Order: sequence, then C-alpha cells, then structure tokens
Amino acid sequence: MSVKTKRATIYLEPELHRILKVKAAERSKSVSELVNEAVRETLVGYTADDPQSWLDESFKLMDQAGANSEGRKWKREDLYDV
Repeated sequence: MSVKTKRATIYLEPELHRILKVKAAERSKSVSELVNEAVRETLVGYTADDPQSWLDESFKLMDQAGANSEGRKWKREDLYDV
C-alpha cells in the first residue's frame, strides 16, 4: 500500500542539497523520503497532544536564550527596520 503525498517546493542551499543527495544514495532512499523523515521527526515535539506542554517548553527555550527586549514593544513594521 502506498502513502499518498502532496507536492511542495522547497529551496535548499546547494551544499545542503548535495549532502541530502549523498545521504539518500547511501541509504537507498529518495531525497523526498529523507526530507519527509526529517520534517516528521522535527514536528513530533511540536505536535504534542498537550498544547500546554508545548507552550511551556517554548517559553523555557526562550528563557534559556537569555534575550531581553528591555521593555520595548515590538510591531510588525519593526522587523523591516535595519
């Protein structure tokens, strides 16, 4: 039984694409299969049955990053100020 898939276009850095092709060949898999596996493994932690645990983990990681806005309020437009 085959799994139904959806087509998606992603853009990779050339070196990352080269490494994926090599790893896929080593494992006798397609690049798509490797990308699917990587995305699935990455999302496991983000799709917990308990959304509160995901939120708690997110805030814990933010605290560990040690960033400080110093009370500044951010707006979307601020993202484009350089």
